[in-house]
Amino acid sequence: MFHSTRLARIAILASIFAGLPLWAEQAPSEPPAGPGLELIQRSCISCHDIYMITTKRKTPQQWAEVMDLMAARGAEVTPEEMQVIEAYLSQNFSASTH
Repeated sequence: MFHSTRLARIAILASIFAGLPLWAEQAPSEPPAGPGLELIQRSCISCHDIYMITTKRKTPQQWAEVMDLMAARGAEVTPEEMQVIEAYLSQNFSASTH
């Protein structure tokens, strides 16, 4: 019985350690600099964590829909600023369309 318990513990530890590189790869990185990021930091971070925004992957159309939704909810950005944010998100955080 001791031998099977020991093997089970080793198997569990091995599976945990095998998954560590995957966790490290998924850690959020700093978003690229740019005017869109500056606007996001000024206008969006009061309600949203930066990584909540930048870990999403959306098509340009989906980002446009998100921006429309945020405007409807009272985001304090001008239409021009919304276009800059939308372009930044579409350029840096796009979903694959394949």
